[in-house]
Amino acid sequence: MKATESGFHGECYVDNLLKQVDFPRNYAILKDLHIQVDSNRYLQMDTVILTKKYIALLEIKNIRGKIAFQRNPDQLIREFDGEITSFKCPEQQIIRQTKRLQLLLQEFKINLPIKKLIVLAYSKTHVVLPPKYTTIVMGCDISIYIDEYNQLPDVLSTTEFNQLSRELVSKSFEFIPTPIAQTYPVNLSDVKTGLICPSCSKKTRGQLKCSMCKTLKLVMQNQAVEDWFYLVKSSISNSECVHFLELKDKYAGNYLLNKLPLHPVSNHKSRHYILSCDR
Repeated sequence: MKATESGFHGECYVDNLLKQVDFPRNYAILKDLHIQVDSNRYLQMDTVILTKKYIALLEIKNIRGKIAFQRNPDQLIREFDGEITSFKCPEQQIIRQTKRLQLLLQEFKINLPIKKLIVLAYSKTHVVLPPKYTTIVMGCDISIYIDEYNQLPDVLSTTEFNQLSRELVSKSFEFIPTPIAQTYPVNLSDVKTGLICPSCSKKTRGQLKCSMCKTLKLVMQNQAVEDWFYLVKSSISNSECVHFLELKDKYAGNYLLNKLPLHPVSNHKSRHYILSCDR
């Protein structure tokens, strides 16, 4: 969970740095793109910068300690507090995403330069061995590279730029990640249950709205169920819903699960619900 939180804060830090860049008139910063390229491959990037001059893929990492981009096999090796840990290679990740983006641009009949950067969010990281085929940059220096890209000549017309940005957004669908409890050792007994207001974090019992900020009960219920999918597992049963939201009985659980944008699977005692693709 700390790794997930750290990654999120790293992305927010880089987002703030990008706001200080003097981009050309037509540009877009696209977040959380998840596009199906063909039947077996997906383009999945946290941050994509699109301009009439280039398109840039940013692989943002927030890692403390010493890191080395090891080859044969390709791995990221980190040494921190005397412990050595291996990770999937960010360079290979961004190379794969670049190839998939190239296929997508070919489909649109667009020949736009693709820039790829591995961005280290904070300067705490000591790079012992850099990647061989990809530029790696400290987050605080990212504007230097983006300013250089912004000097490139225009490749797209304004109409083509607008069309490409619309296509990328329209083809992207919400990516539902693996629940945290299936990736990290989460003790579910430590997870808070009940309705917790997403606006002010106040726990609410038997009220139609939050007593502090007036957020509606249905909003809190929707958020609680969504938290279950992202935290615990990719399906939820009536009994799990009753326990997690601290509902009064199974009838309240059944009413809520059928009211929310969920898809029922199976019938009777084995029935459970998954997130709907149309929500």
